[in-house]
Amino acid sequence: MKDRIKELRKSLGLNQTEFGARINVKQTTVAGYENGRAPIDAVIGAMCREFGIRRQWLEEGVGP
Repeated sequence: MKDRIKELRKSLGLNQTEFGARINVKQTTVAGYENGRAPIDAVIGAMCREFGIRRQWLEEGVGP
């Protein structure tokens, strides 16, 4: 999941601070996700809603 989070953030042209602000987490938290710490369920849901992505893609890399 860490690679897909980073891929998503970069594809949106956001730095970690901007990405975090959109889902209500700090830059250090985003850095943790990109280094392998798994986000909690609520944050996964926030990413899917905010950025219009499928949960299955984010969690498993399945689909577009």
